[in-house]
Parts: sequence; structure tokens; C-alpha cells
Amino acid sequence: MSDAEETEYISLNSSQSGLKKIDKIFPISKDDFFLVKTIEIISDLLNNICEENKDKSEIINKNIKPFMTQNIPSMSIKDYLLRLSQFTKMSESTIIIILIYIDRISNLNNFRLTYRNIYKLILSAMVIAIKYNEDIFYSSSIYAKLGGLSISELNYLEFEFLILIKFSLFIEKDLFDKYKNNLLSLQDEDEDDDDVDEDNNEEKEDVKNNDNNHINNNENDNDNMSYEY
Repeated sequence: MSDAEETEYISLNSSQSGLKKIDKIFPISKDDFFLVKTIEIISDLLNNICEENKDKSEIINKNIKPFMTQNIPSMSIKDYLLRLSQFTKMSESTIIIILIYIDRISNLNNFRLTYRNIYKLILSAMVIAIKYNEDIFYSSSIYAKLGGLSISELNYLEFEFLILIKFSLFIEKDLFDKYKNNLLSLQDEDEDDDDVDEDNNEEKEDVKNNDNNHINNNENDNDNMSYEY
């Protein structure tokens, strides 16, 4: 895990919300395509929820306070998930479990997801999901450094998360499949939209080419007419 040990430290508790995006840690290979696509869909979902709750007053819940950041981090949810995924090498199933855990803990404790709590919730859910679902996992110091917290705070949040989720970590196959299929359907919709955009661009290009041909033909006609005179 030398790459993780060498990566720059980021802070979720900085007064400037000092999450720094480092482009070089987000390489996307062909093998990572489906994993990255899943992360994009999940981050879009979480981002949309946080946007919807942006101007709403948060439900007061003292249990969720440890997961609140003083300032909204500057790094996007997508880049944060990509950063965590890149260095932990977690599987696609673990990414889906993170979403399920976040849904579960918010429903059990009746609070809104916002930009001020989603980052620590993601990190806490990730550590627990990796330990629950992966055969190999790393020390808390690695996850803390990647996620932007001290080791002591991450350990505390991990314990608090387990309490708030009532240690309900088991996920039935039907539930997991439901989440996965929903994500796949959203992915298909996204690809269909891309295809439509591509078709529209091609259609516009064809129209443009036809217009250019028409202009050229008119110019040729004008040239021919000039020769006649």
C-alpha cells in the first residue's frame, strides 16, 4: 500500500475545507470502467439528494453531529469516492454496500443527507463495508489519511456508525440485487442519453454539411452564371 502511504493528506476538518483534488491519483483504465461508472451513478444520486436538501433546515439529531463538517469540502462527492476507490482497490459490490449502509443509517435515524455530513458518512461506511465484504483490508491509519481524518476520529466515527446502524451489517441477496439492478438501470439510461446526444450531434453535423454543400452548390451556380455573361 505504498501509494496510499505517499499520497497527500487531505482534511475534512480544515477551515478552508482543504480537500485537494490530485488528478494523478484518478487514472481510469479499461478494467476500471464498470467500477468507475458505478461510482459516477452513486455519486450523482448522493449529490442530487444533497442538492435537494441544500436549502432545507437540517433535522436536529445529536447522534449525527459527529459526522458533520464545519465547512462543505471543496472536493466533489464523485472525486472523493474515486480517491477512496483508487487506493483501497475496493470491489464494485463494496461500493454498492456503502450506498446501502448510508441509506440504512439515514432511515434508521431520521436525518437528511447534506454536503456537511455525507463525506464522513461515506468514509465510515466504506471502512465498515470493506471490513465486512473484502478479504483484505488495511490499517485505520491508511483509511484515515485517504479520507482526511485523524485515526482517533475515524475510529470514533466507525464505532458511532455501527451504533446508529444498530450493527445491522448483513445484506440480503434480494436487497443487494435490487440496489444493483437499480444502478444498472440508471447506467443504461445514462448511456441512452449519451447515445441520443451523439445522434443529435451527428444529425447537426449532417445538417451543417448539407448546408455547406448547398452553399457551395449555389456558389458554383453563381460562378457558372458569371461565365455565361
